[in-house]
Amino acid sequence: MAMTTKATRIVCGFSLLMTAFSSYATTLQSGMYEGLLLAVSPTGNITGYYSESAEDSVKRTCTFFLTGHVSAQQPDKITSWSSSVLPGYIAANSTGVTLTLPDGQNHAGCMSVLMPEIATGLELETTQQTRWQTLMQVSSPRAYLSNTPAAATRRKAWIVKGDVVGVIQKQAGWTKVEFVNGSGKTTPGWVSSNDLQPLTPPAS
Repeated sequence: MAMTTKATRIVCGFSLLMTAFSSYATTLQSGMYEGLLLAVSPTGNITGYYSESAEDSVKRTCTFFLTGHVSAQQPDKITSWSSSVLPGYIAANSTGVTLTLPDGQNHAGCMSVLMPEIATGLELETTQQTRWQTLMQVSSPRAYLSNTPAAATRRKAWIVKGDVVGVIQKQAGWTKVEFVNGSGKTTPGWVSSNDLQPLTPPAS
């Protein structure tokens, strides 16, 4: 009887562990998912930036932003925008995320670049996990990177207006960010918070 009870406890404990692991594995996480930069804040706010290019005789680029909030049930509703504002969904899966924008190919430049699966669910694999709490966009012509939250440690490196960065932390007028270039290389640094603006969809 005791052995049966102990075995039952082990099985139940293992089942709970696997359930917890499964739940964790399918929770939206900040990171890079192929062409998508995604940030999920501790309070569940979602911000994202998608960029993809195709080049033959002419280089074509598809870019758009997205925001949303983690809900009790997936997929989570999002708002995406470039030249227009389009609704959609995002959900975690076992290898990354599934991004769904029924009219996603209508985003500026996306018709001939973005896979048609975007309408029913485009699966994007995780390429790197990050600690981003949100994404922001550079609003000044140049935002110089510093080694610490102080102008005295400014480096000979900067990011420019329109660049999107992942935010790690904020401190007394400074923001610690990571910039990801076109080849996926990540550059960290502190910038003045005045050089950044939040990703906010235009009025639809």
